[in-house]
Amino acid sequence: MRHDATSISAALPWSRQIRAKTPPTACNTAMQSARRTNKWRQMATRSALCVGCLCSLALAAKAIVDKRMTLDGDFRSYLGDTFSNLAWDGVPITLRWLVTHRSGMPRDVPDTDAILARDDFHTRPYEMVAIAGGYDLKRTLAALHRVHLQSSPGEKESYSNAGFLVIGFGLQTVYRESLQRLLSRIVLQPLAMTSTGFSVSSIDRSRLLKGYDRYGRVMPYHVRNAGAAWGLYSSTEDMAKFVRWQLQEQDPVIGQSHQVLVGTPDEGVAMAWHLALQGDQPMLWHGGGSFGMSAQVVLFPHQHEGYVLLANDTCPGTESALENVAVALHRPLALDTRSDGTNVLRP
Repeated sequence: MRHDATSISAALPWSRQIRAKTPPTACNTAMQSARRTNKWRQMATRSALCVGCLCSLALAAKAIVDKRMTLDGDFRSYLGDTFSNLAWDGVPITLRWLVTHRSGMPRDVPDTDAILARDDFHTRPYEMVAIAGGYDLKRTLAALHRVHLQSSPGEKESYSNAGFLVIGFGLQTVYRESLQRLLSRIVLQPLAMTSTGFSVSSIDRSRLLKGYDRYGRVMPYHVRNAGAAWGLYSSTEDMAKFVRWQLQEQDPVIGQSHQVLVGTPDEGVAMAWHLALQGDQPMLWHGGGSFGMSAQVVLFPHQHEGYVLLANDTCPGTESALENVAVALHRPLALDTRSDGTNVLRP
């Protein structure tokens, strides 16, 4: 399929279609065993999985366009309370540094460093669900007051779910709406994304796939308060609609989303998008997911092509393998222009 604003979606059982692109691992063995016991099935376009934060962060671009936020202003002013702790020697967190994982925020609120340090993949998901499950908005904001930045904002990159949670809190403050209502009004309803939401209850449970870890075990779903950090469920059908929107760079929100915030267009970061060149063509991509689920969205805006690939596993290399699938699908569609002005498919 190739036409203006093309989007290609695929939901892939990892062991069937990605295994050939990764070396043999314990994960391969577990996935092959899972398939033999019928745990795996072909995912329909309306099956639902966790897709992480990408749709939520489109709201931050909208806030800039609406002049509700700025990239480099003190983000604490959007939180509706005094957070003197969210600065380092007088340098405050900003949207630019939050959205590019350079804010100095810890990885999670509540803190999960002790769980991650044990590096036990057998217990980690359940411990993280247990520790986060008791945190409602009030308790999370209270914990946020006790956070200490780990570096000066803008100094270095360090992945932070907490930073994305803070963006969500700021959006709720400046728009005076819940994140779910805001997402529905600005993204989901206009794009007719009827299978996307922050909770399992917002999606038909019969369509929600089970996720598996590297050992082929069923993983828990994330807690509802994961919010803007990694809390969104969707389907390939819905995400294809989102990708079509992302290819419309004349839209001010999309243009803002794709603006270079760190680095260069050839090797940089936009609003949660990684920027690179594939050959001589600009490429944007973002990977995400949660326990037992992985997602990858890849855009080639100059060719009006977009790909969304979802897998219900979190094996080592799954996200990069999904990206490789998108790149492999894209290459045969690449065109070269002859001296006479005609286009031919690039070999």
